[in-house]
Amino acid sequence: MPDPSKAAPERLVVNVEPDAGKPVRPRLLLTNDDGIESPGLRLLAQYLAKRHDLVVVAPKDDRSGSGTGIGRFDPTKGVSLNGVKLEGVEAYTVDGPPGLAVMAGALGAFGRPPDLIVSGVNAGMNTGHSVIHSGTVGAALTARTFGASGLAVSLRSSDPWQWDTAIRVASGVVDWLLSRADMRMVLNVNVPAVPLERLKGVTWAKLDEFGYFRVATANQ
Repeated sequence: MPDPSKAAPERLVVNVEPDAGKPVRPRLLLTNDDGIESPGLRLLAQYLAKRHDLVVVAPKDDRSGSGTGIGRFDPTKGVSLNGVKLEGVEAYTVDGPPGLAVMAGALGAFGRPPDLIVSGVNAGMNTGHSVIHSGTVGAALTARTFGASGLAVSLRSSDPWQWDTAIRVASGVVDWLLSRADMRMVLNVNVPAVPLERLKGVTWAKLDEFGYFRVATANQ
């Protein structure tokens, strides 16, 4: 019979939470539909990573208009992921729309499933019923499908872009959502193109009849 004392170090100990007493930083997954090179995504990643456990998973190229879609998925080939350099932030590209990135994260592809999905900062507003076509908002809605809260952040276009305003607003809303971890919700936040000091506050709003949407036509 084996000596029980020698096997003791290999026993599975139950009913004890790992790292008991140590605070666990909220896990965030940041994505977008403009692609990994978007300045809105990269700047927001740097800001959120200062206080949160953050992983960035974004499309390798522009997937605007993808809604909640996950694209064509081949279970035999899986999902193509590639690590990218993002100034010290854990980051990957996915060969698909942001909904696919959210689904992969929720299923544990990047470690602990995220407590909150953040999508943006999108270059352009999402203010009307056309948000059903937005990959930015679609990522946040997909988060809710998998049991997490979602935040979509969009910024009105301007020259120059007011990225700092959108990032500060996004960070504040992230804190607000995390403080309500017992509630599962999706927020679509649109930020005006003004300096931070000119913001007057936050207000609830109804969706416009259609909203901000760009369409190009060409005659053959």
